[in-house]
Amino acid sequence: MIKVNFLNNYKKRIFSAKFVKYVCEYVFKELNIEKVEVTVVLCKNDEIKDYNKKFRGKDYPTDVLSFPYNEKNGRYVYLGDVIISLDKVYSQSYEYGVEPIDEFVRLLVHGILHLLGYDHETSQEDEKVMMELQDKLVDKILVSFKKF
Repeated sequence: MIKVNFLNNYKKRIFSAKFVKYVCEYVFKELNIEKVEVTVVLCKNDEIKDYNKKFRGKDYPTDVLSFPYNEKNGRYVYLGDVIISLDKVYSQSYEYGVEPIDEFVRLLVHGILHLLGYDHETSQEDEKVMMELQDKLVDKILVSFKKF
């Protein structure tokens, strides 16, 4: 079983808690990971900019941040938090010529992979491994979701 905590600080309901949970559960199922808990926060550029400055020393908004914890919490391992700027979801989906849902899923999967220890900034090989897995998961999720 997977626990997903969902906070929508964006104030508009763009993506439902049910959809966010679906994406998270899909990723963990595909990777054969059970009994984990994550928190997903949706926000605006101002909020993610504050986190980016405070925790990474970068004074600009980014699209997604991951804060891994990996702490045992009862029967579950609390993996950490994924924070996504919905302002960036919309601007990047326009820039890349994709639907906002596609960009959102990409960012959520990206954030989850960081919680699991994947890192595209450590080496070219690590980047290749992470991006290939990310693309595979995103494609599968979007195909499965868009069947409905």
